[in-house]
Amino acid sequence: MPSSLEQQYGPWALIAGGSEGIGLEFARRLASEGINLLLLARREQPLLDARRELEQAFPVQVKTAAMDLSCDDLEQRIDSLTADLDIGMLIYNAGASHGLELFHDAPLHRALQMIALNCAGPATLCHLLGGRMRTRGRGGIILLSSLSAFCGSAYIATYAASKAFDIGFAESLWAELEPFGVDVLSLVIGATDTPAMARAGADMSTLPSLSSAEVAEEGLAALGATPIHVVGEAGRMLAEFARGGDRRELIDNMSSAAATMFGMPYPPVVD
Repeated sequence: MPSSLEQQYGPWALIAGGSEGIGLEFARRLASEGINLLLLARREQPLLDARRELEQAFPVQVKTAAMDLSCDDLEQRIDSLTADLDIGMLIYNAGASHGLELFHDAPLHRALQMIALNCAGPATLCHLLGGRMRTRGRGGIILLSSLSAFCGSAYIATYAASKAFDIGFAESLWAELEPFGVDVLSLVIGATDTPAMARAGADMSTLPSLSSAEVAEEGLAALGATPIHVVGEAGRMLAEFARGGDRRELIDNMSSAAATMFGMPYPPVVD
């Protein structure tokens, strides 16, 4: 008998950023419920490793596609990949911040690529796949966001702003798609111990950090119950402070925490 998750969100789930870390943990949990998987990520080998693990552990189909989700032809590529698949769940987990840099010390194209990845990417996939879900009358969408979305922060200006877009976008889709049986969730996370963060050089000992398992567990539990969910008690405390706290203090604290994690000075120092 199909599980409740499979009945509501199956038979296929697309996970953008699904080769490792949070995305792979979501994949494991969905596969354990009998949902087939289409995993997207930039690098092919981690995708193949994830596919091998999942197919050996669970009786599901797993497809993979290596691609840059900030590419100009994303809609056409996803449409082609999913033409014969009944995608009932979309998890957009791509778009991690790869290290810290001051906005004016980095080339403009890097900021624009981040905007494409964190804003145009989810908008494109949600328009294509969310529209199909609306037509069939059921489905689920989880867009990963960040605590940095609640305020600006030095060193991650474009990342913080783009993640704020993800919250507003997900909440808006929640209002538009709920009458059609499609659940939408903005899943807001803080520092999470993942391979991507390790590659970026983050020192996870400087802040309370989440595990990928915590994120996936709370995310799937919250889908269908609320338009936004902040993972972890520390994150929820920060979210509460962001609603009514002093903005200068909040921005300073967020900037200092980000700088400390990556061994950067705050306030910034000009050479």
